[in-house]
Amino acid sequence: MLRRLSRFLLSLLVSTAVAAATDVDYRRVGHDHYFNLEYDQAISAYRRLLTQQPNDPTVFNHIASAILFKELLRLGLLESSAFKGDNQFLQRDKPKPDPQAKQEFEKVLFEGRRLAESILDESSSDALALYALSESHALQGNQQFMVDKAYFAALRNGNRANKYSKQVRKRDPGFVDAYLVAGVHEYVLGSLPWPVKLLAAIGGMRGSKKKGEQWVRRVANEGDLARDQARALLALLLRREKRPLEAAEVIQGLINDFPRNYVLHLELAAMYRDAGQKANALAVFRSILTKNRRNEPGYDRMTQRAVEAVQRKIKKLEAELDKPATRCTRRGFVSRNFTS
Repeated sequence: MLRRLSRFLLSLLVSTAVAAATDVDYRRVGHDHYFNLEYDQAISAYRRLLTQQPNDPTVFNHIASAILFKELLRLGLLESSAFKGDNQFLQRDKPKPDPQAKQEFEKVLFEGRRLAESILDESSSDALALYALSESHALQGNQQFMVDKAYFAALRNGNRANKYSKQVRKRDPGFVDAYLVAGVHEYVLGSLPWPVKLLAAIGGMRGSKKKGEQWVRRVANEGDLARDQARALLALLLRREKRPLEAAEVIQGLINDFPRNYVLHLELAAMYRDAGQKANALAVFRSILTKNRRNEPGYDRMTQRAVEAVQRKIKKLEAELDKPATRCTRRGFVSRNFTS
């Protein structure tokens, strides 16, 4: 009797442990690591998610995206916009793309694509499978543009991504995340120089920057699978449109959610700098350097190249804030110090 009771209690403990494990939201765990630049941990969480949901093709895209952005971070491409104009950061000791990372990225991406296509063979209107294909081609286009510098190949994959996005929205207008790829596509086409835009229009490709921003903003506000990606893209669009303080507000929201992401703090400082708020930019750069020196989580992983670039930014801003400026009056010129 005692032996049977022991076996029962043991089986109960095992079943409880299994249930607890399957209750873990590995998508949420993976996203938290992903947006905090902890890509190895993100990949591990997404692979655990894949064991729970082997028939969800979007999980393969999560894994592929983490592999890609791990490589972009290693190459210094995630920090480059914040260090715009710093030739020492952009040119010195520049690492080369890792062919093994590209091979792993493509392998995972194509596994997800095959799964999505097999689902569509059974049900041609499956919105999630169509969305997965849209996201898959967008990721491949991103890799070709950012790493391979294969711009025409990236454009072709961008067009394929938009085609699948249209199919998702046609079948399920309430699938908000599908508007992200469409929004980026609209914005990019709408941003082309007029001669190129005219040629694109002849080829049947038209876009609107205004509509593109609206759609990206909608996903940032209402999305599920791609909400945080949309928030990051929205900040980039706003900065490109020379609305840095609006972009800074979006970035601050991301920082609140993902405090270990030092690149977000770099972007925040750059946006304050773009807005002419030099004192605020200097304060953020100093905060980044302090966190790095204290080895705070996330900031302890900054490359030496990035740390040195932050030090140069601090030195330059300090010099600019200490430099006397002049303003014209009716009686002549008056010297004045600006603090922002």
